[in-house]
Amino acid sequence: MDKYIVADSSCEFTEEMKKDDKIIEIPFKIDIDNERFIDDGSIDIDHLLKKMKDFKGIPKTAAPSPGDFLAAFEKGKEVFAITISSALSATYSNAVLAKKMAEEKGSRLIHVFDSKSASSGETLVALKIREYIENGLEFDEIVEKVESFISKMKTVFVLDSIDNLLKNGRMSKITGFIANVLSIKPVLIGDENGEINLLAKARGIKNARAKLVEIIGEDKDILKEKTMVITYCNSKEAAEDLKREIEQKYGPKEIYLIETGGLSSVYADDGGIVISYR
Repeated sequence: MDKYIVADSSCEFTEEMKKDDKIIEIPFKIDIDNERFIDDGSIDIDHLLKKMKDFKGIPKTAAPSPGDFLAAFEKGKEVFAITISSALSATYSNAVLAKKMAEEKGSRLIHVFDSKSASSGETLVALKIREYIENGLEFDEIVEKVESFISKMKTVFVLDSIDNLLKNGRMSKITGFIANVLSIKPVLIGDENGEINLLAKARGIKNARAKLVEIIGEDKDILKEKTMVITYCNSKEAAEDLKREIEQKYGPKEIYLIETGGLSSVYADDGGIVISYR
């Protein structure tokens, strides 16, 4: 029986995943000033970043609708959907509503995973689902194992700018005050509820990235022979440096390095790096 993976466009697909017609991405919509962007892989990220920099207002993002998800769910008899954290967006609830609508139309198996994360975290979940599908696991077993995987997954990140997270209410004003008023760069984490919290502080972006590697090292025992995903926004060189350092120090089996798409670029902003592992 065909199994499909459906994800919102906060999930950064690898090149291999983009070629798989059983992996479907549902785009967010992004409005900046008077321009609308459809996050379907066609966005010029440099243009998007410049537009945000020049715009004095608040970039607006719109979650995929239940109808968007329903159209994708109807393609398969077994569907695994992944969404950005329900604490950050209405996407999860829209996908759950689409699941109910699809199940009313006919016999099919659908499960919606709240990634409790975004960007690299969603990618890591998608990779795990695909691994289980390829290993021949049954639907219910995949659901159980992936839910357990999500509960133990970590997403940590360093952003050069947190302005868009603050403007859109995606993180607390207290954390923003610490960063902006005290002129420090926060190391952030997606907690067990999928909310963004302050993990550590550092002076300057380079020190914050070094702190990020140090914090990841606290989990070095679980990193051996595991997969990690690093996503980056206009910071490829820094991301490559982090990848090399993590490989040398902690020896994960594989590290995927992926540039952020539109939605993730809005919130990671210029220079942002997000790392997820389990």
